[in-house]
Amino acid sequence: MIPPFNLSGVLPPFVGASPLDPAGLSPFDTSMSEVVAALATSADRASILRGFISLREKLRSLGITNGYQWCAGSFCENIEALQGRSPSDVDVVTFFVRPVHRDDDSAWANFVAANIGLFDAIQTKVTFRCDAYFVDANSPLPEMIAQVTYWHGLFGHQRVSHLWKGMLRVPMVSDDADALQHLARVWP
Repeated sequence: MIPPFNLSGVLPPFVGASPLDPAGLSPFDTSMSEVVAALATSADRASILRGFISLREKLRSLGITNGYQWCAGSFCENIEALQGRSPSDVDVVTFFVRPVHRDDDSAWANFVAANIGLFDAIQTKVTFRCDAYFVDANSPLPEMIAQVTYWHGLFGHQRVSHLWKGMLRVPMVSDDADALQHLARVWP
């Protein structure tokens, strides 16, 4: 479910009467098709979504299927109305469990090095239009909690105004093929 932008032009940080109900808190669970239906409102946004879906496919092809991604940034705002511009990318944090054949630290380090184009934020921004970061669920619990806290704090607020805003959560295995078909129909 993707709530509409609020009066501030952002996804609300919660839906319902109060943020005390965890079911109404951001990040909001959604599918790739819902993201496309709600946010592919221009050719620029459609291009960003094609890159995002491509990044997701490459990660799944490497066995990163157990997890989900938070989507945030100006892509999840009505930035066109707020600042008169299109978003330049989508901010993405991938929370994942390492593939079974890459579960020890040495194998994981080699795996990341061999696929650095998917794990380096500078490269993912250029190649996929995704400002992409990763949280390894195989990390020690205190480290993982620190990472979740950091990313939620960073992406849960606008950097300049400090306005509290919402994010989206898309499972790694979703309806990406349907989302691509929708994009092809609406933004060929």
